[in-house]
Amino acid sequence: MMRDDLNQKKRIMQREILIFATVVIVALFMTIHNRNQNDLSQRELQFSEHKANRDNLLMKDGHLVKLGNGVTLSRSADLIIINQYESTIILNNEDIDEVVAFLED
Repeated sequence: MMRDDLNQKKRIMQREILIFATVVIVALFMTIHNRNQNDLSQRELQFSEHKANRDNLLMKDGHLVKLGNGVTLSRSADLIIINQYESTIILNNEDIDEVVAFLED
């Protein structure tokens, strides 16, 4: 009888230790996850600030034009790059006359 009580107490103690260990592991995971989220949001903020500064400098130099609806035109060497949300069009300087003729029609 005494032995059964000890075994039962032992099982209860093991369960409590397992529950405690699970809580500690979950808390540790959430702490690490929260720190990673903070780092990611800081990096995204730095990236957006860097991109805004770069775009402003390119606009001042005349290498970038922002149009409505998120369309940007940029110039690099003999290429004209048209960016929109999920698409990019790259034109060569030699193609400009054809594009202008197409737009005028």
